[in-house]
Amino acid sequence: MMARCGRPRKGVAYPQNMSMPSTLAAGDLRLRRYRLDHGPFVAAAVRESGRHLARYETWAHPGFDDDEGRRHASWWEQAWEAGTARYYAIWRGDRYLGSVGISGIDLEHKTAGLGYWVRASGIGEGVATAAASAVVEAAFEDEGLQRIEVMTAVGNAASRRVAEKLGAGLEGILRKRQVLDGIPVDCALYSIIR
Repeated sequence: MMARCGRPRKGVAYPQNMSMPSTLAAGDLRLRRYRLDHGPFVAAAVRESGRHLARYETWAHPGFDDDEGRRHASWWEQAWEAGTARYYAIWRGDRYLGSVGISGIDLEHKTAGLGYWVRASGIGEGVATAAASAVVEAAFEDEGLQRIEVMTAVGNAASRRVAEKLGAGLEGILRKRQVLDGIPVDCALYSIIR
């Protein structure tokens, strides 16, 4: 299950007094700001999730290796430092379950996009909903955002269910908004308003 996580867009610099915490709790889940040493855990989860994850995440593929995992973790680490994204590794104990966060942060208009994905063996356990809920709450409270968008492929029923469980309202269908596996697909756009 995943919504478009994407890569961070060029954003507005953060004021020093506004920032989400580096760790969040969601029940028995711990959300930790990405670090380089998370890379091998990311790689193992992506490999486990294989083609399921690659259907909706253009960066994922079944042969995802540890170096790619480190680059992925480093990307989010750098984006955090730059103030363009706040992405977390999702953990239950010492088990990495996936990723959740906001990117494309626009502090002028107080908006961002929410993304999430959960490894294949963690799907159906409420992980994405619990983790995303914690991120949304922190984004509103600690970043001062007013609107968070979720965009996902129309056919990604699991990701759409998570958006709906978060209380996101469907705003419309964006025709041919993404290209997945070389095929243009329609995307559902949801929003969560503070």
